[in-house]
Amino acid sequence: MLAVAHNDTPETRRALYDSMFETWFLVPTRDPAPDETPGFHDIREDTAGTFSLEQDSSGQWVAVAFTDEEALRNWNKIILWIAMHGITFFQAVSSTEAEEIVINPFEPADPNSKMIRPGGRVTRWEIEALAEGRHPGDSPEEPAEAQSVLVSMPKHMPSAEIFKGLAGAAKAFPQVIAMYFAQLIYPAGHPHKAVAVEFVPDVTDEQIEPAMVALEKEARRLFPRKETTDLLLASSTLGQSIANSGEKFYSLKK
Repeated sequence: MLAVAHNDTPETRRALYDSMFETWFLVPTRDPAPDETPGFHDIREDTAGTFSLEQDSSGQWVAVAFTDEEALRNWNKIILWIAMHGITFFQAVSSTEAEEIVINPFEPADPNSKMIRPGGRVTRWEIEALAEGRHPGDSPEEPAEAQSVLVSMPKHMPSAEIFKGLAGAAKAFPQVIAMYFAQLIYPAGHPHKAVAVEFVPDVTDEQIEPAMVALEKEARRLFPRKETTDLLLASSTLGQSIANSGEKFYSLKK
């Protein structure tokens, strides 16, 4: 996280994501004290429902996690916690209402509390990708098992209001020049709705991230919750297929 803060490049971000897959996160929980003795115990399936979600200064709900117990106690002296590993942690957070994960926060209201570990934020867009075991920006299920994905158009298209809402969100980011819609059919599982986002050729990671976060948030608000919706970069392999075979519903007017 410190390397990304000092020099945010595709290489440092990839190294960060790789390390997150291997990390054990200490996650505060609002559970009452367990009857069992301290040590390793099986985690319940509904553990995510006990996470200590907090509201940040902007009022949005965030999950908090720590890289060691000293950092956690710098934030809260008595709260209980559990340890969760890599992808399992991101999968759990993705099932909650958290918009972001804040890593190694400290309590600014306490004059005795100071930052003792580097920290940072993981956006919802990144959480969804990491929960699938892929780096944000990479296409889903690609190319781990070389599964064939059929790009098609659904029998019933989303409403015009959905496309209008996504287009409205994209207008705030001039680096977004086009968006495309299609349906993805995998060899197993339900079809996914998919949106490929095309950026200007010389776009940087610093410009991509806020745009993808905003579009992901808008997509989750607009599309029915029961539908799985993938947001992809048009520059990825699967994103290119969506751009070639899908329907363009947004184009930046010059």
